[in-house]
Amino acid sequence: MADDDDAHCPKEGPYVKPSKGSVMPKIPHGVPPVFHTLHLLDDENGWDYVDATEFNVRGKGYLTDKIKVASLPSAFELAEFSGFSSVERVRFTSELPDSYYMRARAAGRKQFIFVMHFDLNPMHVAISFELLGDAIEKDAAFETCWKRFLSGDDEYKNKRIKLITSIVEASWIVRRTVGKPVPALIGNKLKCHWRQTEDLLECTCDVTSSMAAAAILSVIKSACKNIVCDLVVLLEGQQEDELPERIIGCARAIHHDLAKYQYVDKPADKPADKPADKHAKPADKPAKPADKP
Repeated sequence: MADDDDAHCPKEGPYVKPSKGSVMPKIPHGVPPVFHTLHLLDDENGWDYVDATEFNVRGKGYLTDKIKVASLPSAFELAEFSGFSSVERVRFTSELPDSYYMRARAAGRKQFIFVMHFDLNPMHVAISFELLGDAIEKDAAFETCWKRFLSGDDEYKNKRIKLITSIVEASWIVRRTVGKPVPALIGNKLKCHWRQTEDLLECTCDVTSSMAAAAILSVIKSACKNIVCDLVVLLEGQQEDELPERIIGCARAIHHDLAKYQYVDKPADKPADKPADKHAKPADKPAKPADKP
């Protein structure tokens, strides 16, 4: 089960937005952006990198001592933050022809890609991460946990994928609604769909599938453009050889105005009026009223 304690390491002093540049360097991956690629540090619909070591995860002896430790740097690097709307329901963003996955492969990139996709219907948020080359080779616990995760079925994955939502900047109403940044097994709370290939794993989290989540979403949608929050994805280590945990990837969403997400498909045109049937019998003329006596 997910942990009940706060997952964020305490930091002294108020949050200060970076004025220029980011705390971490942008990956020069060479993948051309598209219209729904959001921009680093934009004050509206922007994003930023997040330092995974600022978050606490289950330590090596957590199963007995319940002690958490700071995570190692994330095993995956943030490659792209995308936000868009769609008339048609999008189950997996990686299947779209202009998805980061498709463009990365066209650009010759071969890294394993993990996509965390939040389906807000009709809005979609897709965060694409690329596996770092030494994350598997140099971290036996993460390697064990990750390989078991990939080999498990959807039910297994739903019992392991965790999300930490940490509010950085928001009104007290939003903070109270979202609560503390506690790791949550989202597969137990929301409907998750999985797409897996040899070089890709996408988790689509249907945020509208739960009444409780939909209620929270209604609050967040109206206030989202005034919110800065960190989204952190990790796997729950449930066996000793899977500990300590390590964050898969994380990203900061900056003042997202969901209403401004552009559509990846055009709204369907209204159906044309049905043409008249040439062979249809003419309608009977209304009878004349009877003459008064």
